Amino acid sequence: MRRTLGATLALLFLAFPVAAQESEELPFPQAREAVARFLQLTPEQVTQWEALLTTLRETVAPLEEQLRGLEGQLAELLKQENPDAAAVGALVIQIKGVREAIAQAHRQYVNGFEAMLTSEQTAKLRFIRQAERVMPLIPAFRAVQLVR
Repeated sequence: MRRTLGATLALLFLAFPVAAQESEELPFPQAREAVARFLQLTPEQVTQWEALLTTLRETVAPLEEQLRGLEGQLAELLKQENPDAAAVGALVIQIKGVREAIAQAHRQYVNGFEAMLTSEQTAKLRFIRQAERVMPLIPAFRAVQLVR
């Protein structure tokens, strides 16, 4: 299991730069494949997941565009010698609202993904999340030769 996990994690990390160059509708096809394999998703679950990803992209893309526009307006306003405080405040509030909408869309995506998993698959996902939290510590453990 340990070697399989290591190989799966290596595939995940290697898949991101390669997948970014591919031109598929959904991003990171190799990463999606590695995740599906590691979690042992059924074809039905993969279809559900792709629908969730599509919904996420379709929801977030216009919000990110709106966010860039608002942030650009704010930057231009702040370049002025004496920016209008009310206008700055209004833009900051709008930016906060868009960021919250993006975060909510992401939470819905994650909740939808987790809802379709079996208990075994959920345990594997939990393991990956725990591994992510300790990853920054690995170089320190390697430096003192406690892991190789």
